[in-house]
Amino acid sequence: MNPTTHICRICQGADWEELYRGLIRQGRFGNSTFTDRLVYRCKVCDSGWLEGTPVDYESDAYRESVDEGAGVADFHRAHDGEQAEKLALLGTNQLRGHCIMDIGCGAGSFLDLMRGMAGATVAVEPMRAYHATLQAHGHAVFPYTSEVSREWQGKVDLATCFSVIEHLEDPVRVLAEIRGLLAPGGRLLVSTPNRHDWLLELLPVDYPKFFYRVVHRWYFSAESLRRLGAAAGFARVEPFFHHRFDLGNFLLWLRDRRPSGRGKVPAEPVLDASFRASLCASGRSDYLYAWMSA
Repeated sequence: MNPTTHICRICQGADWEELYRGLIRQGRFGNSTFTDRLVYRCKVCDSGWLEGTPVDYESDAYRESVDEGAGVADFHRAHDGEQAEKLALLGTNQLRGHCIMDIGCGAGSFLDLMRGMAGATVAVEPMRAYHATLQAHGHAVFPYTSEVSREWQGKVDLATCFSVIEHLEDPVRVLAEIRGLLAPGGRLLVSTPNRHDWLLELLPVDYPKFFYRVVHRWYFSAESLRRLGAAAGFARVEPFFHHRFDLGNFLLWLRDRRPSGRGKVPAEPVLDASFRASLCASGRSDYLYAWMSA
């Protein structure tokens, strides 16, 4: 990329600086690219952008590249356990009888959880191998937001887009399409990795080559997420922070320089809660969310 001429898809700026140069993750921990990759930061909107060829999200190779098999059972095994945490962040007081759409829903772990409460559920998923299962579970199914039929336009009360926008070639266009599907008063909840994850500064040699990934095209901060929502036409964009991993995971990163998951080191719940709350309060959590509304 020539950073003096490349136009940012978020803000249309052309003022870039190098954010990271080095090996990046390709699938599971320990699998890296063979050559250095470049991530740039747009100085106008603060978005990070990975130079290179976009990933084909309709292929089995994509699912295998993110360390899970391409089958429906593989997806459920990898993601069913994540849904309780999403539901806790979302809340349940405004879901009953509503139309809920999940963009990038995979094999439907989140929508399956919503089905008993929602009035209607809409699945948007490019990998067509999942479509038969999604339909069998009662969800209306479309491959892309641009292909959602007119009957749903202005009907969606809640749209969710978990860990998707970092993959998109043109996130502004997709979010604008979602906005067009929302009912009056409807909202969109977006999540993405936080570009200000504190381990990037704490472990500048080991953590960046784990954090930056071949399948992630974009890297957002709270500010760039606000700019993204505004560019897509949302009047209100309210970012907030969430840290998914416990204190033990952090301690093991310091010791072993590798991810360990959760629950590997016993810690008092009050200490763990304080640790996570501190990271969120300072904007240094590992994940970033935003409510968006028209």
